Amino acid sequence: MNPKLELLKEIYRLDPNDLPQRKEALEKVKPFADEIMDRFYEKLLEKEDFARFIPTERIPELKAKQIAFVVELLSKPFDEKLYRRIARVGIVHYHIRLDPLYMSYGYHLLSELILEQSHKDPSLLPYLKLIIKYLKVSEAIMGEEYFAQKSLAESPYRANDLFVAVNRLHTAYMGCRESFENLRVDPEAHSAFEKALEELREHREVLAEAGFDLATIKRFCTEYAKAPSETTVQALRRAVERPLNDLSVTAYLSLGSSLASLRAMTDIVYRRLVTNERSLTPERARENIRRILGENFGWAVARLDFLEHEPREGSYDLVKHLSLGESVFYLAVGVRELSNRLYVLEQIDLLGEAIKLTLYLHEKESR
Repeated sequence: MNPKLELLKEIYRLDPNDLPQRKEALEKVKPFADEIMDRFYEKLLEKEDFARFIPTERIPELKAKQIAFVVELLSKPFDEKLYRRIARVGIVHYHIRLDPLYMSYGYHLLSELILEQSHKDPSLLPYLKLIIKYLKVSEAIMGEEYFAQKSLAESPYRANDLFVAVNRLHTAYMGCRESFENLRVDPEAHSAFEKALEELREHREVLAEAGFDLATIKRFCTEYAKAPSETTVQALRRAVERPLNDLSVTAYLSLGSSLASLRAMTDIVYRRLVTNERSLTPERARENIRRILGENFGWAVARLDFLEHEPREGSYDLVKHLSLGESVFYLAVGVRELSNRLYVLEQIDLLGEAIKLTLYLHEKESR
């Protein structure tokens, strides 16, 4: 079960047995749906910030969709399927860059118009609280999914941080190399190296991803300063030079994948490799995605799965929420233990974003 769904049920005290009451509420509000929607779009178009999101020639279509959305909200069980339906609307709003505050205003306006209608027809009053509660639930889901998309669009893998940190670590290490080779302590070089290690603490986690353990390096550095020996020098070399060499070797493969990724990115966006079939099915889209990632990162990917539900946190390195028509699925990728896995993850993340965009454009153009 989706944990977000369970939290919403608890926060809003949603009763699983309230479906008959919601359907009654729907029947009460239905006769006024057209009037409410006319007023809704009239008031939105009065505000310049909203008008740019509303093509006037599509208003009849938008009204019909809005009414169908409210019908579904009040007539379907509040389950995973309904959650995904509402989430997709939030994702669309993310793609058209409609600020969450504007989404909230839309829900506020709709609630106000239903409230106004209840003053004209008191038979609506007993159902008002229930209708507005489910509108608030819908608003919460859309806001959550909007920000989930926003965070997914910003790569969390910090590959550039790794590049900066490794360069700083290696430069500081090279400053001590002469004293290491001669088994002596150079106080100035030692002090500079320790200072560099301290400054690199903010990059501790990203360096650990590439095999550099700052605590171990610092310990061997301190031991060497107390009693220079070949054993300590070898330990320092293993802690610094071996991860650096591994990074250099895998960087060669990554460079090839980087060039391939650039080609794949242009093919995804311009040639529409994922969506170029007239009758695109979710199965075919998944085949295309698997082929693209396999051709570019087959050497690095350990697991590549398509899931109907969001996987447990931490079970994959990267997860992308994708949709095609009524089909919603997750692209879940696990990457092998590589010294440069952050670079690989960031490249796969960017390809995933391009794939997501073309699926969205395909849906929009197919309407």
